[in-house]
Amino acid sequence: MNNVYALVEHFYENNVDAEPILAQDFLEKYLRKHAWQGADDRALQRIWAAVRMLITYIEQMHLYSFSSLTVYDYQEILYRLAQSDADFELSEADVNSFFDIVADFYDYYHTKYEDEDELVYLQDARASVYENGKFTMPPRRSQDEFYSSLNHQENVTEEDVDKLNAMLDDLLHRVGTYFHGKAFLRDMNRALLLYSGPEYVNVPEEGSLTAEQEAYWLSFWDYFLFDYHMIETDEIPLRYFFQHEKARLTITEQDIIRDLLQAKFTVFYVEGVQDDFVTCCNLFTDERIDLPDPDWMFPDAEHMIFFGHLHARGVMMLNYVTSLPASDKLRRRMKDIILRQLDFFRCQKPDATLDDFFQRDAVAVRHTLNIMANFAQLNVVPLRKAPKPLPVNLDIRRSFEAEEQVLREVALKMGFSVFSTQLICKLFEDYISVADPASYPEEMPAIVTACLLCYGTINGLDFENIPELYDIFGADHEDIRRHIAALRQRLHCTRFDPRYLTEEGTVSSLYLS
Repeated sequence: MNNVYALVEHFYENNVDAEPILAQDFLEKYLRKHAWQGADDRALQRIWAAVRMLITYIEQMHLYSFSSLTVYDYQEILYRLAQSDADFELSEADVNSFFDIVADFYDYYHTKYEDEDELVYLQDARASVYENGKFTMPPRRSQDEFYSSLNHQENVTEEDVDKLNAMLDDLLHRVGTYFHGKAFLRDMNRALLLYSGPEYVNVPEEGSLTAEQEAYWLSFWDYFLFDYHMIETDEIPLRYFFQHEKARLTITEQDIIRDLLQAKFTVFYVEGVQDDFVTCCNLFTDERIDLPDPDWMFPDAEHMIFFGHLHARGVMMLNYVTSLPASDKLRRRMKDIILRQLDFFRCQKPDATLDDFFQRDAVAVRHTLNIMANFAQLNVVPLRKAPKPLPVNLDIRRSFEAEEQVLREVALKMGFSVFSTQLICKLFEDYISVADPASYPEEMPAIVTACLLCYGTINGLDFENIPELYDIFGADHEDIRRHIAALRQRLHCTRFDPRYLTEEGTVSSLYLS
């Protein structure tokens, strides 16, 4: 029985529950479409093997439709396919081939049936087999594994909610203890400074806290774990923890962190509160979001703005949510201001999306919303137009690779982050592109010193008034001052120039500009 259509006929004859999941006639039309396009019987059988496994799994798990499949289901389907099909291995090529086949099938499926986000979940599943760009099959879960089983429960019991919350609290406590270690002291202090801004001097000690102080620390940890970028690696701490502690985590703990890492910083407001869920609206996309458990909601919720990290397709839909008072008019103003900040951010990343901006500068968004809600300050961002960035000059980058390496090393020793060193080097490249060629190589020590000092000034630091910094590269002080003046004139640099602004500079600009 080698013919694929005979295999399909035999399967449906022996699986009466398959027809409601996918009509045999529809499937055969899909296979014929590929046959007409030149697919041979071997290729058609690979397609059939993938679709058959989907149908079989849905039938056995009583899931009823393709839209019920979660990331964990697709992972289990891959393991089952590797067991049942001698030609299929859990290799990167075979796994991606499976995802390609299923994605093409869903495209055809949606020509007749309503799109219920099957492709979205499939995309999540494809992403789940990669860690830091490297193909890594997640470990196989048992059928009674607690966390992944919650995906298919329409109504999670109060007992399960309590169990899940206890697991999450324990895991986050371990994460917090990990980052309180001596190795992360610089990062913790920097994160507190970025998060607190001018209120850094009033940061409460962790320990016995008032309700307001507890809210501060919950909100801080939400920022630190999801939005802060570490000094030496530029990673967010939760991902760093997962990569370095994965071997010590249970499968459930790994799944929880993977879900949390899919969460996105979201600004939203409440449209209505029901008995068992809250209808919210994304301030920037107008997407409707139904959040469970209205117990976290405030009495005056419809006159507030909320922000936190949401993962609409995960078991853990939201972590900690921060609220601020905001009328409809103020919310619209907040949206306009943050979109203007996005325009400035595009001076560094011209094609940046709002998600890109949030991933890099969520701390600035937090400060902006807080200033506008609590200090009645509406013009948080300068009204001037965003300066036009200079294009990347790869010839200059290659020609001055050694100078940039030295500049990076010195900047890191001074306490700048890895991300900051990228901006410092871009400032250096931009100045080289407009400077008088006769100035180097003889005046290169003065040029790199001038770039370092100007970068500090751009980001709100008073570097130019610290005499010791002029001697870092042993350059003549007058030459340094001359290049500082030339850099400002030719690049039209100003304080808080968005082309070279790092997180610290962005936060400072909200309070000092």
